[in-house]
Amino acid sequence: MTNSRREFMQGFMASFVFAFELLPLGLLFGTMSAEAGLSAPVAFSMSGLVFAGASQFSAITMLGAGASVTAIVLSTFFINLRHFLMSSYVAGVIPGRRTAGYLPVGLFITDESFALISQRLGKSGQADYHYIIGANLSVYVQWLLATLAGLLLGNALPGLADLGMQAALYALFAAILALSLTSWTEVLAAVLAAALAIFFTINGYAGMAVLLASLLASITVPGVQKWIHKSG
Repeated sequence: MTNSRREFMQGFMASFVFAFELLPLGLLFGTMSAEAGLSAPVAFSMSGLVFAGASQFSAITMLGAGASVTAIVLSTFFINLRHFLMSSYVAGVIPGRRTAGYLPVGLFITDESFALISQRLGKSGQADYHYIIGANLSVYVQWLLATLAGLLLGNALPGLADLGMQAALYALFAAILALSLTSWTEVLAAVLAAALAIFFTINGYAGMAVLLASLLASITVPGVQKWIHKSG
């Protein structure tokens, strides 16, 4: 296997960490598209051509509210402005490409693939062009499959829209957090924070749960580690 192909496959496979976030989002999008009156081919084409979850949800919500095409296009443009920054940054670490070579980098980059590429840059200081293409393509294929699953199965999953966006976005943040964990100390802090957040939520502090859990975990785990180091 050539190095280029190896890098491509590494990027492609690494992006499957986001499958548990992309699947519920795709299921939700398929369900909401049907409720908004979009046909299955139109909804699937939207995922293939727009390929931007937040913009797609915004579009079908605005369609349901009777918004004009101009309003939907402008909304999509402003929601996706961050992609200009992400694609520009990533293009800067792979210099020397022709314009056509940058298109699959800029057009297909997402929050998920950008997080993965940033992790690779943080570890080695560089990210191979083919790794980036593999990561982008993997997220794209997963999103299309998730959308298709939503169109086919959405009606068979009652209450999906009630779970929907919030649960899927939590899954996205959890996946991005998992990518940033590089030591057992960080893993323990993340697990403790999750457990504390659940505890506070159950006991009536839902509004402050994440903040309190983060503060306590960030203080407790390093403190215990320092104590163990001194004791040893």
